[in-house]
Amino acid sequence: MLTSSALLVGSYMMMDDIQAEANGSTTLKAAAFRHVNPAAALQDLKNEESLTAFQARSTEDLLVGLFVYKLCTLPWLVDLAPHVISISQKLHMENIVYWFIKGTFFRHFCGGETPEECVESMDTLAQSGIRCILDLSVEADLHLEQADVPQMYDELSQPLGKWWRQEQSADVIVNMIGHCIRTAARGSVDDNGPGTKSLAAVKVTAFAPPELLLRLNQVFTRMEQIFQANQVDGYVGSATLKEVVQTVLPPPQSEQQDEQRATLVQYMHEHQPKMDIITFMQLFNMQGPSRDVWWATRPDMEETECLLTQDELEAYDRMVNRLDQVCAVAYRHGVGIMVDAEQSYFQEAIDHVALNLQLKYNRREEQDRAPTVYNTYQMYTKAARSKVERDVEWAKRDNFTFAAKLVRGAYMVSERKRALQLGYPSPIHDTIEDTHNSFNGGVRFLLGKLHDHQKEHNQPLTATTAPLVFMVASHNRESVQLTVEEMERQGVSPRSGVVYFGQLYGMQDQISYTLGKHGYSIYKYLPYGMIDEVIPYLLRRAQENSSVLGSVNKERELMWIELRNRLMAKMRLASTPTPVVITNASTDVDESDVTISTTSTA
Repeated sequence: MLTSSALLVGSYMMMDDIQAEANGSTTLKAAAFRHVNPAAALQDLKNEESLTAFQARSTEDLLVGLFVYKLCTLPWLVDLAPHVISISQKLHMENIVYWFIKGTFFRHFCGGETPEECVESMDTLAQSGIRCILDLSVEADLHLEQADVPQMYDELSQPLGKWWRQEQSADVIVNMIGHCIRTAARGSVDDNGPGTKSLAAVKVTAFAPPELLLRLNQVFTRMEQIFQANQVDGYVGSATLKEVVQTVLPPPQSEQQDEQRATLVQYMHEHQPKMDIITFMQLFNMQGPSRDVWWATRPDMEETECLLTQDELEAYDRMVNRLDQVCAVAYRHGVGIMVDAEQSYFQEAIDHVALNLQLKYNRREEQDRAPTVYNTYQMYTKAARSKVERDVEWAKRDNFTFAAKLVRGAYMVSERKRALQLGYPSPIHDTIEDTHNSFNGGVRFLLGKLHDHQKEHNQPLTATTAPLVFMVASHNRESVQLTVEEMERQGVSPRSGVVYFGQLYGMQDQISYTLGKHGYSIYKYLPYGMIDEVIPYLLRRAQENSSVLGSVNKERELMWIELRNRLMAKMRLASTPTPVVITNASTDVDESDVTISTTSTA
């Protein structure tokens, strides 16, 4: 006896060739996705029976998605997957496993192995009003061939610093990300919509040795702790600056540098005796005008003698230079750079780098372009809301556009485990309700700022003139609905290009296609890379987003309905009599002489 699954799979070839006929027009043309009606959008978002997303996909894609979603609902299989992959690699049988992954999980969640392979997916999504965040998904060690290594290393008599091998990888990444950006730019050539046309995601850990970021993170965390320990009503005085000089900064390399530090501290005492956290961090900025006064030190200093050595400062400069190269390419091509959030023990360093890049590439004086650099805020952390508010104010003071992506977070399990092992308070909110409140509160805060700006200046918001632009990156239907409602309430137009939505490729298509249909700026996070390099991403999607993947029963049900509708439509077409009109050769036809007969094709 045939199961419904076997019947649908067996009928695939029959259904695919009549897909468009069965649905009127299941490929959703871009022109249909340009009218904005918030009330209609909300109605569709609340309609959990909508087939909009699935009507736009091929029968083959639906079958693959159905199979992948089924596997994702099996926790034991998700837990077993890393071990199966590891064993297959040890037995040199990974090709079999990779073949299976490529035809299932990789196909469903990734755009391809190269940027060029992603273009087809980008074009298909564009027909439904959906843009892309192109992501070189490399989370494992790079497999570097000698030909890939920049020539500069061959010319050096000694390796470039203690992390020379990791820096080789980072230099290769720069070229690969450049390729990614140029492909993203080509994919948005015909896009005339508002805001940033396409984005490319980057991870700062790909541009520097992780050990360096850990060291930098310790420095910034220590400075934050000193500020919080000494602040009164949010301000500190020159005594706190002296504490930073004595306990955080590396020893000066000369008496002159020591005197310069003392002079700066005295100047602040006389001219700005009270400093908030923004002024405090600006003063000690490693890319600021007084950088060498504060951070330069003797070359012979070891890690155990100071928080940041001269070698590490030079490695920091190389990291900044790599990221600057990437942002410069993105700036020229009109592509946005989405700086991904990572683990908390890297995040302070990442925030520091991202803010300095925004300071350079998101200048508000240049009102002919949308912002280039976006930072990511993980709202499941207890400090996230205050960070958002601080950085919005920072952007206002320094006259650059605050550009952000709000996410709930992807490292909850590992963050809590690490905090427990090392005996410090978890940085993650204690309850899911607290995380929801943090995320939704961040959205309301930013929309309120946009409303205030629009009211103050009495002009429509645009991505080139607004003080902030942000993305609501969430698979949570309630948060998306709340954002749509708040945009309407605060008078923020979906066509202004200042509020974006984002979901992962292959997940929550119902939300994505509905937003695209109603003219909202929606992006799909489209990862690509070689199979062995993308596997960590795929495992993380299954493991750390199990709550999302485990609740896909509704999407599976709708996929079944769409597949069944296509099969039924084909069966109806196959059994419908086809009229045949017989005419004679004369140009003057008496209709009474024409015989009409029908022949069944059944």
